[in-house]
Amino acid sequence: MDSSTFYRADDADASEPLALRPRLAAQKLGISESTLDRLRKAGRIPFVKLGGATLYRVASLDAFLLESEQRITPDTA
Repeated sequence: MDSSTFYRADDADASEPLALRPRLAAQKLGISESTLDRLRKAGRIPFVKLGGATLYRVASLDAFLLESEQRITPDTA
């Protein structure tokens, strides 16, 4: 197992990671680790602390992207 990802043991697709360390989480979002850290400290992205490791659930990263999605509407154009 890659030490920067954690995998679901009971899932049909065991290759899908459950959580990512900051470097991979930032890569998934297309942002820098420092931006990810600022978003975490601002309470915008949930995280898990296990021992000394900070982890980001893949589901939480996906939810963050959905919540941050912007659409052009007549009043925002």
